[in-house]
Amino acid sequence: MELNELKVRLKIPESDTSQDASLKIDLEDAIDYVKTHCNNSFPGGFPSSVKRGIVLVVKSMRENNNVSSQSLGDMSKSFFEGATMKEAHKYLVQYRRARIR
Repeated sequence: MELNELKVRLKIPESDTSQDASLKIDLEDAIDYVKTHCNNSFPGGFPSSVKRGIVLVVKSMRENNNVSSQSLGDMSKSFFEGATMKEAHKYLVQYRRARIR
């Protein structure tokens, strides 16, 4: 997976290069995480659902919101800690290989 594909999947215009340096690092970290989590080096390349998982791992790493619940008058919002990472794991579960000890 390359930076330009990550940007498309994150809906970041390719012409916007302001985040490229940090996105490259986040992408490398996410790929390493996915390979380790799945115990799979994906020698034939990443299937589409694994790419979606990688994007969600990047998104999770970039989230700064730790709000669990907030109310203001009749408006409220809640965020579940780790929800994006849990969603990423749903895409990766079928590619996990058992670790032999």
